[in-house]
Amino acid sequence: MVEKRGPADALAREAAGLRLVAGRPWAPRLVADGPGVVVTTRRPGAPRPLAALDPAGARRLGAVLREVHEVRRAAEGGLPWWPAPAGSLDAYRARRADDAEAALAGTRHAGLARRALALPRPATNEAEPFRLLHGDLVEANVVWGPEGRLALVDWEFWRMGDPAEDLAYLAELNALPPQVLEAVLNGYARRETAAAVDAWRALVTLDAAGWYLREGMAAQAQTLLQRGTVLAER
Repeated sequence: MVEKRGPADALAREAAGLRLVAGRPWAPRLVADGPGVVVTTRRPGAPRPLAALDPAGARRLGAVLREVHEVRRAAEGGLPWWPAPAGSLDAYRARRADDAEAALAGTRHAGLARRALALPRPATNEAEPFRLLHGDLVEANVVWGPEGRLALVDWEFWRMGDPAEDLAYLAELNALPPQVLEAVLNGYARRETAAAVDAWRALVTLDAAGWYLREGMAAQAQTLLQRGTVLAER
């Protein structure tokens, strides 16, 4: 078993996410939860450098993320602290830019997230375009077990959002080389996804940089800010 202790609201949200994905082979099983504590089964294996994935591993990761995103669909989406959910993907992206700008306010990078919105996301005519996102697809949260099986852990940032955002975050926060990202998207197997991911890359990079700044992690923030600036000014 794995026992996590921490802020009650964050762990309550993680427990709620684990209930949504209960029974899936790529998620830990929720054993118990209470104020400030979550207990799950331990998944065998360990993280590995995602930027060095071989094509088979990258395709497997893409296929699992497609399964994650198909667990739940909705006509609205957003983050817990928003006053109301967004009713379209364009509105969702605009609010995510607001989040990033709030974190970057007062720095020389203020305004970059707004500029990132100039990279348009391809339109969709789906009635329920929002999907379940993991929300924190960093290397440490992808556990590789025997025979290439993998599990996603740490679900406290799940939300209903744009699946392309999840994939763009994966690409940028793990510095995936083009060939690895291409293999992930091949495994994801939705032809239109690559352009949508490309539209999100600057915004997720800047948003993550803002989070690192708030947490006092200046070196990590600076790396992302440099990358986000390049992406936003394409």
